[in-house]
Amino acid sequence: NLLDWLKKVYIPLDRLLGEILNQFTKEVKELSADPYDDELMEKFCSFIEKSKSKINRANQIYRSYKNPTNANIFGLNLYHCFSQVEDAINEIERYTMGYVDNYLHDGIEMLREAKKKRSELKKDRKNLTLK
Repeated sequence: NLLDWLKKVYIPLDRLLGEILNQFTKEVKELSADPYDDELMEKFCSFIEKSKSKINRANQIYRSYKNPTNANIFGLNLYHCFSQVEDAINEIERYTMGYVDNYLHDGIEMLREAKKKRSELKKDRKNLTLK
């Protein structure tokens, strides 16, 4: 049932994605004050760990329910969105291990794309419920 799937999968995943994406800019801004400050880096790494935990939870939720047939493409797009966030977090984590700016830049760019995908999903969801 589409409505059940939206309640049990889409809404919790969207909430988890929002928690990561909405907090990320603030976390990067705080770290950018001095990326070599141990306290700031520790706080940033803690954010990354929490984000990874949320992505793991999103994966569990997504895999626990089959996408309804009338939402296959929507479900696939949802998967691509949180998968992109997962890849971005991994890139950013690599940055924390050696301060290679390319990892941070790539991760930030991936998160920007994930934000766009999340916005598109919100629009597409409205079309789903009308069917």
